Amino acid sequence: MATREEQKQATRARILDAATDLLVRRGYSALTTVAVQEAAGLSRGALLHHFPTIAELSKALVQNLVQRNEQAALAAAARFDADADPVDRALAALYESMTRPAAQAELELWAAARTDQDLAAALQHAERAAGRDLVRVVDELFGPEVVAHPRYPVIRDLTITVLRGTVAGRVLHTSEKSARATLREWAAIVRTLLVDQDPLHP
Repeated sequence: MATREEQKQATRARILDAATDLLVRRGYSALTTVAVQEAAGLSRGALLHHFPTIAELSKALVQNLVQRNEQAALAAAARFDADADPVDRALAALYESMTRPAAQAELELWAAARTDQDLAAALQHAERAAGRDLVRVVDELFGPEVVAHPRYPVIRDLTITVLRGTVAGRVLHTSEKSARATLREWAAIVRTLLVDQDPLHP
């Protein structure tokens, strides 16, 4: 029999799963406490016990989404052979994870925060921790040899920006052709940046 704490965590996970599904299917405008309550099949009191406001729910939702995105990226990377090119592996895994529903839901929150000050404040706090987690995962995907390069921090930050922009632009395309072309071009640029005969004089 589940303990009280296990039941509490299970209910919390149920709420976050329902909220994520609403974000992905219907957008942030559909993310209300009433809608989440109905989607999760819970009483009003049960929902408000865990998340008294939509801002609190959104803050917890970001943390949950980051965990899902991390799991998706590592799972995608694990499908590559051990001798696969680290740049190709990292870019492919990150891109795949960013096109998953959890990542799309996170982008939906970011877009909504532009005109919602309460949401923006909640997300700013959550994203600080999320950013550290993202850096850790990206480092792991690229591997120690790439991470050790003196130019790597710039490459990592630009990679995140390029991939986020590529994923956001997918809504304008009818196929993955443009996105895949961007990944190939960025991989070539990354390899060029990593060619550094004299780290003191790039």
